[in-house]
Amino acid sequence: MKPTLMITLLLCMLGCKKNDSSDTETILLGMLLLAPNDIILEKGYPGSQNQLQNTELVGKTSGVIIKVGGVAATGVSAVSSDTVQFTMPVLPGINENAAVDFAVEKDGAVIYNTKVRYRPLVSWNVNQPHSIYRPIDSRDNKSFYQITATTASHVFNTFGHGGFDLDISYFTSLNGNPISFANKRMNGAEFNKVALNAGTVYVMVQHISGFGGTYNLQVANSGVVASTSAKLTYANWQFNLCYDTMGIGPTTGNNCDAQMAVYSPTRSGRCTYPSDQGLTTRNYYLEGGFDTAYAQNTCLNPGGGSQNEAESIFIAN
Repeated sequence: MKPTLMITLLLCMLGCKKNDSSDTETILLGMLLLAPNDIILEKGYPGSQNQLQNTELVGKTSGVIIKVGGVAATGVSAVSSDTVQFTMPVLPGINENAAVDFAVEKDGAVIYNTKVRYRPLVSWNVNQPHSIYRPIDSRDNKSFYQITATTASHVFNTFGHGGFDLDISYFTSLNGNPISFANKRMNGAEFNKVALNAGTVYVMVQHISGFGGTYNLQVANSGVVASTSAKLTYANWQFNLCYDTMGIGPTTGNNCDAQMAVYSPTRSGRCTYPSDQGLTTRNYYLEGGFDTAYAQNTCLNPGGGSQNEAESIFIAN
């Protein structure tokens, strides 16, 4: 049913309802008027190939120009009599998913226009805290990032979304098939580690179920840059353990390196592990009785005092 027809019917219902009837019609109308009316593309990020199908395009798909947000798209072609394909251009100044104008032009005239959802590729720093909480919901169900990876294991951690389920995938070319690697938890933080090669890696976070809202993403391939840090000492030793937590920033100068500098201990390893609060690096010290082999064992194997060992990464220094 077209939106204009639905609105007409609901307005009629509002005008004809009895005084003792419920407000259901009013609520339905309000939901309809507030609902976004743009087209959600399968991908929608810059450089991605997208298709748009509409009956109004029948017989008008050849020899056309497509403009998204006023910017000409490349790779325009007719897929069928009512479907066009195009490569999403980069739209400057848009840092979050947004509805933008979409126009099909032929011989200098606009023959079809609507709005589509543009999803920017947000550059994300590895090992660094981020204060940005990105919105996501069941309709606009994807966010995209790009990171610079090294040849190493990387641990990913979304958090701050207890009421809905997210999954994480990655791909190494702009139009490659996303590889899902973090999809185990139904509610709350989603995390896992994956081995990556050096270069640009694209990341997709997808809403699977539950409420909409916001979330934060953290990625690490070594010890994290901390927003908070705390020592753990026992048996009168000053060198036992120290925890750097990434948090959401800003970064702290009083990190584990600074706190332990007065004792000059030898760090024997770092264990970076995910949790419902994000990523934390557990620093081990030789003078506290933790050699590298022991530190690695307690990081990656259950029972040694760490958490989420299967998803943790260990650095031997």
